Amino acid sequence: MNTQDKGTIRNLIIFVLAINIIGWLAYFFAKGAGTPEAQDLGMLLWLVSPLLVSILLRLFTKDWKDIGIKPNLKRNGKWYALSVLIYPVIVAIVLLIGLLFGGISVTDFSASLFVQAIAVSLAAHFIKNIFEEFAWRGYLTPKVNSTGINTIAGHLLVGFIWGTWHIPYWLGLIDSAMFDSFTTQSLAVYVPTAVLGIIAAGIIFGEIRLITGSTWPALIMHTVNNAVITVVLTGGFFQVKRQTGFLFTSGMEGILSIVLITLAGLWLYRQRIQRADV
Repeated sequence: MNTQDKGTIRNLIIFVLAINIIGWLAYFFAKGAGTPEAQDLGMLLWLVSPLLVSILLRLFTKDWKDIGIKPNLKRNGKWYALSVLIYPVIVAIVLLIGLLFGGISVTDFSASLFVQAIAVSLAAHFIKNIFEEFAWRGYLTPKVNSTGINTIAGHLLVGFIWGTWHIPYWLGLIDSAMFDSFTTQSLAVYVPTAVLGIIAAGIIFGEIRLITGSTWPALIMHTVNNAVITVVLTGGFFQVKRQTGFLFTSGMEGILSIVLITLAGLWLYRQRIQRADV
């Protein structure tokens, strides 16, 4: 292992330790203060910490070459289109199967209101996901990939770090009423399955980052995913039955969603490998 590899691994360890320490400190601060203002401040600190730590590490190493800031639109048009469409297609498949098997029911669906709700949700999630994606795909994915680790193993590692970073958020940084609006599951069931779902998402997000050489498609994919799922789960258009929620929910803890996301990620991996061989 050369000096550069040792430095990369050292910085990866610093990154993981720092974001988790900050995340849990934010959690304990918010819980200890017990006020909405403290909860908001704790959530903000938790959210910005990965990007802030990654920027500090890049400043320290003077290394900005692989942040993925360039859109790289040339030859990547279809991958940008895929970034917009892939999660709506996955969610639509989950909804359709859930409706067919009675795990989901339509409550008060209006196509126009549904589209409007997604459009409104997109803007807020886009801003939030700048902080996430330029840390996870703008820093962690290329740095893990540069160590020479097997690509899929690297995506799973990034997904695990990304998923476990969410635990303080689920345990208390998010309002309990808001948490309950997103899932029919208890925390004890939700947390491990949601981490598994984010690990699976690590493949698809990591592959779109590597295949395009840009962080922007991952940012778009993440934003569309959040917007669509938020409206599906909390917009009042559909109702997921509690007994089968673990299977048919469109959320990250849904077993069917996890399977479809994994398959889509592996398909993207195959497309990238074939593209590299051309």
